[in-house]
Amino acid sequence: MASIRPLFCLAAALPLFVACGGDDGGTVIPEGPHYQFVAKKANVPTNNNQAREFGLDLNKDKTVDNQLGMVLGTLASMGFDIQGTIDKAVAEGSIILLIDFQAPDFTKTGTAGLKVLLGTNPQPAACNAGEEYCNTANPPVCTGCSHHLTGTGNFAIDSKSPDSAAVGGKIINGTFNGGPGNISLQIALGGTGAIQLDLIGARAKASGISDSKIDSVIVGGALTDTDLNTKVIPAIADQIAPIITRDCPTPAVPGCGCTAGSTGKTVLDLFDGDITGTTKDCKVSVDEIKGNSLIQSLLAPDVTIDGKMALSLGIKVEATKATFPAQE
Repeated sequence: MASIRPLFCLAAALPLFVACGGDDGGTVIPEGPHYQFVAKKANVPTNNNQAREFGLDLNKDKTVDNQLGMVLGTLASMGFDIQGTIDKAVAEGSIILLIDFQAPDFTKTGTAGLKVLLGTNPQPAACNAGEEYCNTANPPVCTGCSHHLTGTGNFAIDSKSPDSAAVGGKIINGTFNGGPGNISLQIALGGTGAIQLDLIGARAKASGISDSKIDSVIVGGALTDTDLNTKVIPAIADQIAPIITRDCPTPAVPGCGCTAGSTGKTVLDLFDGDITGTTKDCKVSVDEIKGNSLIQSLLAPDVTIDGKMALSLGIKVEATKATFPAQE
């Protein structure tokens, strides 16, 4: 569970390619050619170790910040297949993260920049006619689609993609560190529909960079309360509903017909009728999630960005070569 959003640092007198941040070394003006990529894999934490691996130090206190990632890892341990949902969304093209990377050298430079855009209209199409990411075998085999992620894909930029400056920074020993700035991401929680998260105080770390791929891009930033309450928590409620239907097939109070020890029973015991003014009805509402004391504790703001309390999030992306409209 998570989300975020930051300030623009473009100076009006400077060209549009001026980048925010500079890993706290002042404003960076990226130089060199632009290289274009698309995320072929977007990883969210499925355990606490990954939450630390995918997080970044957003407020320079020498501590990795990824509180929402920790929560997503906890949900994964409870049976929520958030990573599987994101894998499907990326493969089927409902999540398209484009990366514009500018640098004169991939090994060492003080003038690099990374920009994330939201893509649409992949060519070739993500799936062939009638094709799905997972087939109907038991267990299903999830290797379908992804035809736009082979290194030759062509994309348009979504009209919803923010026109934020790149996060600027340095490359030392082949690793880019940049920010802070503004970065928008897409994730999926309750289904394969994309949830746009506008991160503030965002930073990026990239390694394994070449003109054809980036092995690892860690993007971290902070979510505002608005994104958390209007995007993330409703998506969690959407993901919970089919789990309850699966594990509690005869929903009647008391008990809700849940299988003993099932995830659906655990979820209902945690949320259903838990806040004042609600009664048990074998369902979990958005308000029941928001009002739950455990959730309030887990999703409490953990960083201060530009004077705003916010909730940290970090993910890891693997990218391959792509083509989309040129960025300046």
